[in-house]
Amino acid sequence: MTRDQLSAAIYIIMVPIVIMSRFWPSPLIRDISVALTIAFLALEISRTPAFQRNIGIIIAVIGGIAAWAGGNFLGAIYQGLEKAQLFMVMFFAVMWLRDPAVTSPSLRNLRDAAVRQPPGRRYPIIWLTTHFLSSVLNFAALSLLSVMATEQIDRKLQRRLSIAIMMGFAAAASWGPFYVSVAVILTAIPQVRWIDIAPLGLVLSAFTLAIGWGYDRIFLRTVPTGPRPKSCLPIAAVTIGRAAFILSLLAILVLGTHQTLGLAIPVALGVIGPPFAIVWVMMQSPVGERWPKGARPLIGRILRIVPDLRNEAVAFCAASVFGVGVAQLLPPTLIKEYIQGWDLGGDTIVVLVILGMNLASCIGLHPVILVILVSEIMPPDVIGIPAPLLAISMLGAWGTSTMISPFSATTLFMSRAVNVPSHVIAWRWCAPIAAITALFVAAYVVAIRHLFFSP
Repeated sequence: MTRDQLSAAIYIIMVPIVIMSRFWPSPLIRDISVALTIAFLALEISRTPAFQRNIGIIIAVIGGIAAWAGGNFLGAIYQGLEKAQLFMVMFFAVMWLRDPAVTSPSLRNLRDAAVRQPPGRRYPIIWLTTHFLSSVLNFAALSLLSVMATEQIDRKLQRRLSIAIMMGFAAAASWGPFYVSVAVILTAIPQVRWIDIAPLGLVLSAFTLAIGWGYDRIFLRTVPTGPRPKSCLPIAAVTIGRAAFILSLLAILVLGTHQTLGLAIPVALGVIGPPFAIVWVMMQSPVGERWPKGARPLIGRILRIVPDLRNEAVAFCAASVFGVGVAQLLPPTLIKEYIQGWDLGGDTIVVLVILGMNLASCIGLHPVILVILVSEIMPPDVIGIPAPLLAISMLGAWGTSTMISPFSATTLFMSRAVNVPSHVIAWRWCAPIAAITALFVAAYVVAIRHLFFSP
């Protein structure tokens, strides 16, 4: 058995065991799932890109030292790895959806129609298409839609389309139920439900559309804007209807499982995602060949690429261990005393959280690190702001912070798609619009605090 095959086998065995542990929380099942997580990390950490590997090791070591100083070293490591397993299940489920999304005739027709819109309304159409597809399909939608930028010859138009796609994708981080941002924050702040924050996040995403569209028209659009489409391809109602049916069906199944069985959304997606993807890809294949040309190639590809989840596994396991470990050394009661001593108001804390996440991401730290750290040592009752408000603050910051991090999955994906270095996309292309959006997010959350959460 090769190293890849062993890693894939460990991960694929781990996922159903993690799901099982949420139905039957037996200590033995939990111990087995944590042991498999450690085995996967041990096999794959050496193949993680150097920067991400080094950052992961450093923050995990800091978390371990903090846990040891706090007197609970093994407990913190165990708890951190167990928290990270939820996200590893979610990444696995999303991986299954990529192939059927990319090959779906309905979604491809929607993509082609979006890019064939005339200049002036092309940006909002692309933004909306990316936003709502990715809110359910996550990176599977990005795989489908990045082709719009990849195929452009004009570099200015390619840049504009890339930013529009990234803005639409990142904005869905503030409310998309299948986004890792929502999964992380609902896990970190368990007293908040998705329905509590989704309306606020959806309104915030509408404002970011206006910001992005205005920025594109004022600073990026030129005359001419590159080769105009030879003809506008109308977006037919049947195309929208079919795409909406697919997205709605997946959302209903996952959220229904979440509500009925009381499972966390990542676990519900892990239960529904793989079989949904298999049926979806089989329906795209000719009758009589749905297994050999549909399901079997998909399963075979998943078995080959599961080890590619090493980057996400290292980042989220390290961040979880770091957050839990630091909480052992800096208990919330101590942080509360400092906050009271410094006389920090709720508005100041909100702004610091949002800007802090963006600055940390700009230098290469994944936003999950700060989210887990804040939730462990500065829970809502300690810092004196309502839980939904803290959640929407971090969700709003998550999207912009992934755009300006040269090491985020979003930036790295777009870098490969358009063959532009990730630091150019993050620091030159996206930094100005992300800075404007981050400031607006801070103003929006402060306004929400005074409108709806003030005593």
